[in-house]
Amino acid sequence: MAYVALVYGGFSGEAEVSKKSANEIFNAFNASIGIPILVRIVDKNWTAEFEGKDYVIDKNDFSFVSGQGKIEFKSVFNIIHGTPGEDGKLSGYFDLIEMPYNSSGVLASSLTFNKNWGNRFLSTYGVAVPQSVVFYKNEDNLALYSEINFPCFVKPNNGGSSIGTHKVYDKDALEVALKDAFMHDTEVIVEQFIKGREFSVGIIKTPEGDQVMPLTEIIVDTDFFDYKQKYSDNGATETTPADIDPELAKECQAIVKKVFKLLRLKRVARIDFILQEGTFYLIEVNTIPGMSSKSILPQQAKYEGISFSGLIEKLGV
Repeated sequence: MAYVALVYGGFSGEAEVSKKSANEIFNAFNASIGIPILVRIVDKNWTAEFEGKDYVIDKNDFSFVSGQGKIEFKSVFNIIHGTPGEDGKLSGYFDLIEMPYNSSGVLASSLTFNKNWGNRFLSTYGVAVPQSVVFYKNEDNLALYSEINFPCFVKPNNGGSSIGTHKVYDKDALEVALKDAFMHDTEVIVEQFIKGREFSVGIIKTPEGDQVMPLTEIIVDTDFFDYKQKYSDNGATETTPADIDPELAKECQAIVKKVFKLLRLKRVARIDFILQEGTFYLIEVNTIPGMSSKSILPQQAKYEGISFSGLIEKLGV
């Protein structure tokens, strides 16, 4: 039998989001890809959930031994949001053992996961991004304060799902936000506040070429699109397709296609923007976007006539 490891979990606060995505993907998995086996990666504990039991993964070749004997995988469907799935660590491991996987490679994953270096790289190719500075834990960052204008955003530099993210209006609030953000990362990025409409756009690689999804507009009733707004039932309003001038939509989709190619992303991405005075500012590139059936990318795929199971099939290896 051709087994596919549906890898979820991770080492960050995004583990629960990953678990939710994995469970829905498991139930929608298409037999044409293979037979899915959930593999949970948390700290040093890697376990496969097979026939109602948990089995320890042998990290030498990413296999396990059950009552049926040794079980090997033909490929990996990576749905870990955050480290080590989205930042390139697992990509490197799978490269070393020559295991096919569907997420992006080491360099692209590492670069996009680091908001500072990812955005600086893209800015050299004419992509508009917010101005920013980076604070490092246990270092003298005093000189950076003079570069900050309020309001601004404070975020863990390596992370997603808005965990540890704050919008701040003065220096006192900045100190509190930095303290919290450093609970989640050793690097904290302080970004220029871009005021405008927020959009998110997915893109998937298909045999016919890169397919850019319609824009989704995100409307929140709080200061920004935080963790609660993203994942609660009473969170943000997500409108797909967005009510926006068609020419502006095409412009944004062209940026998405350009960024996808520049970064040499492998199979899928979702890119977030703020539209301010006619300019799309790229906020973040997500190489393993949320994949529950109600997440933004599946919403966009549904509008394009792609079912959730059909989308999973397109993203597998």
